[in-house]
Amino acid sequence: MHAHDESTAQPPPGLFATAALIFAQMLPATLLTPAIRPLFAAQHGGNEHAMHAFMALNMVGAAIALPIVGGHAERMREPRRLIAALLLADGLLLYALCLPLPTFAVLSLRVVEGAAHVSAAALLMAEAAALGRQSGTGRAMGVAGAALMFAVAFGSSIGGQLVSWELRAPFWVGAGLELLVALWLVTHPGYARAALPATSRRPLRLLARHRELWVPLAAAFVGRFTIGCVIVSFALFAHKHHGASDRAVGFFFSLITLPFALSMYPLSRLSDRVPRASMMALGGAIYGLCLLLIGYVPYGALPLVMVGAGLSSAALFAPTLCYAASLGGERKEGAMALLNTAGSLGMLLGPAVAGVTAALAGGHDPIAGYRAVFALAGLSVFCWLAAGLGWLMRRVRSEVTEAI
Repeated sequence: MHAHDESTAQPPPGLFATAALIFAQMLPATLLTPAIRPLFAAQHGGNEHAMHAFMALNMVGAAIALPIVGGHAERMREPRRLIAALLLADGLLLYALCLPLPTFAVLSLRVVEGAAHVSAAALLMAEAAALGRQSGTGRAMGVAGAALMFAVAFGSSIGGQLVSWELRAPFWVGAGLELLVALWLVTHPGYARAALPATSRRPLRLLARHRELWVPLAAAFVGRFTIGCVIVSFALFAHKHHGASDRAVGFFFSLITLPFALSMYPLSRLSDRVPRASMMALGGAIYGLCLLLIGYVPYGALPLVMVGAGLSSAALFAPTLCYAASLGGERKEGAMALLNTAGSLGMLLGPAVAGVTAALAGGHDPIAGYRAVFALAGLSVFCWLAAGLGWLMRRVRSEVTEAI
């Protein structure tokens, strides 16, 4: 249905090494997920507001640091040294985050840690993009994106295993991985000059020229917003309502992330053969329903709901990426950067909104507060679906007509 370029070019030198670095560098971010609740319970009095803040403040640091780091990287002859320095800082900060420090100090360090981690991740992804541009193949971003997704998919499960041994172990292992990647970068030359992908210098002009990007950008925002809402609230809900261990919480998170990662490629290929907008609409509807059900299904049905959430969110996200690449005209990098910005904003607001909602709706019944968070997350998806329904229907008609 859609034009599809099957490149036969050989993968550029260093692509798979760079993808391995991306995997190892991103893994620590999700290793921490199952450890947040027990760490704050043990060292910070179980402060739930602080738990939500912990999940949001890293994105505050990233938003501040990315423009500065990007500008500095563009002027450097060998950005790998900058990446290594960022990873060294990230590793040391990850170790510091699990020390018995005052809560305010930990949250302050989290801002700096997020700045270092996300900036290093962006530069590594930029190196993969530079490799793709040099070789003339689009395979580079596919391989790099797969590495990132599998890091997200496996991180929660591995973190759950580690936290059952020692609640600080995910922080220790994450710090060690960052330091190992930094060491590799210092001792191995880069294959491509990496700088942060050039975002549109006039993002509002890009959006004005390509208004059809608004619905995919809103989908990216809502997808990350819902994850930000659920990530802490679900850990607390599963522990308090179902008596789930932190290891079990890590397993439940992996039931979302692993199906998401495994289904992204086949769903992306499927979106070349069926109307992408119909995939987005169906995926969004099922995803919103799964989020609403999390707080009410019995414990035995939770795995099915979590797998459904992972698969349906992939059905929403895969065509979103395709639309960003195809609807952005010649400014594909600018469109993808805007998509990432929308997702990052969602991830920033999600934990903060979840914390406020749980506090206001919980009162003397914290379970009711967590259920309100899940309801809010699900309703946000349905709000996106309702607001974008006209656009989605027009895209379905257009894509069906193209296929005839």
